[in-house]
Amino acid sequence: MATEPTSKPLKPPALPDACNVIDCSTGRQQFWRFAKGKRRMKLVDVHDTLMDQPVPAKHLDRDTSQMWRPHCQNDAWLPAEQVFFRVLQLPMCNEAELPGMVELQLDKISPLPLAQAVWTFERVPVHRPDQEQQTVVVMVAERSVVERYAGELEQVGYRPDRLEPAVLHQVMATPQGGELPDGAWIYPRFADPQVHCTVAWWDEGVLQNITQLSLSSREHLNELTSNLTATTWAGELEGWLTGETDWHLVASNEDAEEWLSVLNDWAGKGVQVEEPPDPNALAAAAAARAERPITQGNLLPIDRQARYHRDDVDRVWGNVLIWTGMLYVVFLSVYFVMKTRVAGEEQAAFSENQKAIKLKKELKGLGVQRRLLEEQRELRWTALNVFKSVAEHIPEEVTLDSLVFSESRNNQGNNITLRGRVSQEDSQKLQDYSEALAKVAVDEQGAQPLFSQVQPPNMDARAGGYLDWYIICLLRREEAGK
Repeated sequence: MATEPTSKPLKPPALPDACNVIDCSTGRQQFWRFAKGKRRMKLVDVHDTLMDQPVPAKHLDRDTSQMWRPHCQNDAWLPAEQVFFRVLQLPMCNEAELPGMVELQLDKISPLPLAQAVWTFERVPVHRPDQEQQTVVVMVAERSVVERYAGELEQVGYRPDRLEPAVLHQVMATPQGGELPDGAWIYPRFADPQVHCTVAWWDEGVLQNITQLSLSSREHLNELTSNLTATTWAGELEGWLTGETDWHLVASNEDAEEWLSVLNDWAGKGVQVEEPPDPNALAAAAAARAERPITQGNLLPIDRQARYHRDDVDRVWGNVLIWTGMLYVVFLSVYFVMKTRVAGEEQAAFSENQKAIKLKKELKGLGVQRRLLEEQRELRWTALNVFKSVAEHIPEEVTLDSLVFSESRNNQGNNITLRGRVSQEDSQKLQDYSEALAKVAVDEQGAQPLFSQVQPPNMDARAGGYLDWYIICLLRREEAGK
């Protein structure tokens, strides 16, 4: 693999202190706990329980350290049949350019409208040193499915930082023994009466395609062979399948036995059976990914990640306020005790009075700190009003890509910059959206607008009949401070 020269090696990212992995896609709840070792995560606990059983709370506690350094990462496995896989061959580029290259292909390859989907991507390990392109697996899932699955995890006390299909770890580990992968690798998952299959197609060490299908039962292998035949023809016509296909069935001997006779007859040659990896090994592979960027290969929606972080911050600050109040009460108690003791002797009273004055100053400082904390908490609710208003009024024809808070130059408040794209024929919708934002109020009477100023949209033409646009809104300072 060709790489760009660097002046010095990059520092590897820090491992979190721990990593939790949960799998609820098999009808049971399997939970793994990993702790940071010298070079890798080490398995320290395994649980296999019913779906509605809560996850051990001792492994899920978060504290103030979670806000500014890696502490514990919660991974969860999404059922693979709920994910659409697309394989792209892209030119070599640096890490920062890759997300943009993938996003440019989404309109062509996504089976779902992007407004209703969650997507991510994963680089495929390079098996050939002479490979001139990089292979990327794009994963697309319906947002409602992902949200429902994340909600079910919350009900058992588990808030994931990552959502990913476990079968991807198997595909990435193909093949075993260090040989170049080639042919079709079949990964069945038995969920009686249905059988879900993932088929990874390799050609000369390069991943070319990933297909998903569901069989109505174990006996309906004709559904599998028909799909394999169609995919083989498509691969030959499209040019990514260049030679005779080798067939690999990744299943236990017991499961494979009932399939081999049918598959061997259909393939006209022996189908090689590969032992599936141990679930603990798959969980370890997921834990090893904790050292990689949290956004890569992660199907958890960004807004849900942000909500989890806000909840953690609110809980921490709430604890801070409680402890501040307790300290305030303690200091008041000390003050009154000291005041009663100075009533006897004049000199002693003077001395104790000086202590009381000093104590009052300290209490005043605590009061200021408390007010600052309360202001920070209220600022969060203002931000929520902004998010709510932006989401409620945006037309379906207008796409919103980013929302950024920044301080205005004249120090009159915070700027809210909205950016996105819209088709040229729907540009009037964007103007209507700008006018609607200007009318948003924080009170029921509409007397106090949320924004003191909403600039008209700025639009720049781009290829494909679309316009890049941005709108700058000035948040009322008096609202942010309430």
